[in-house]
Amino acid sequence: MERSTYVSLYLAKAKTKNIINSVMSAFKGPAEVYASFRLSVFDHNQKNYFTVEDKAGALSRFESGTEVGFAKFLSLRTFQRHSEGFISNDCCTFGAEVFVFTNQRTPHRESLSLETPAMRTFPRDLGNFSKQFDKGYAFPELITAGGRKWLLGVHPKGYGEERNKSLSLYLQSADDLDTLPSVYAEFKLRVIDRNLQRPNTERRGNHWFSSSDRIYSWPDFMPLGTLERFLKGDTLSVEVEMLVVSTSL
Repeated sequence: MERSTYVSLYLAKAKTKNIINSVMSAFKGPAEVYASFRLSVFDHNQKNYFTVEDKAGALSRFESGTEVGFAKFLSLRTFQRHSEGFISNDCCTFGAEVFVFTNQRTPHRESLSLETPAMRTFPRDLGNFSKQFDKGYAFPELITAGGRKWLLGVHPKGYGEERNKSLSLYLQSADDLDTLPSVYAEFKLRVIDRNLQRPNTERRGNHWFSSSDRIYSWPDFMPLGTLERFLKGDTLSVEVEMLVVSTSL
């Protein structure tokens, strides 16, 4: 934000894998790309987006780490005013529509809508943990965040190269991605110390979930030797925090 009086909003071709880099990765070419774009914020009262377009559709040059956008996208006072409808239930929704040009004539279009779910954290307990030790387990209670459904799963004894070494955790889309659009999410998975003696262990991830790639996992989430100190009453406590959910339109 500029001098705390405006909401600033930018588009970037990021160095690491995140939502904007996922859009840009659709372009298989050199390190620099040219794109035009529109950035927006959702008005919950009017049920539509307030949109600002970059230079009336002119092309901007993006390299790794480049940021292009609007230092004065929206007045902070207007943004925070309840009657304007940009904030609802302490959440707001931003969007980006990107036209990536693979050459000077052929655009590739992506539309994205980011949403911070109103309900973000979903705890799960796995009792009789020692009896589940040799099995993979998906918690049956579905998680609903960002209008999409998710499953949290655990391999108590690890899997793959981490079998018998680590606790493995994964997040899986529970939607029918053969018929629904792919969905991007940013999230944290964590193991809770039920004895309240040490900080919880967490990992942060981001992923495009699609019909061919429905699961994001950490095979080496936590060493089994460390995990023992987090259990109590033979129960494992884990949780997922959904930070951002966004669909490609």
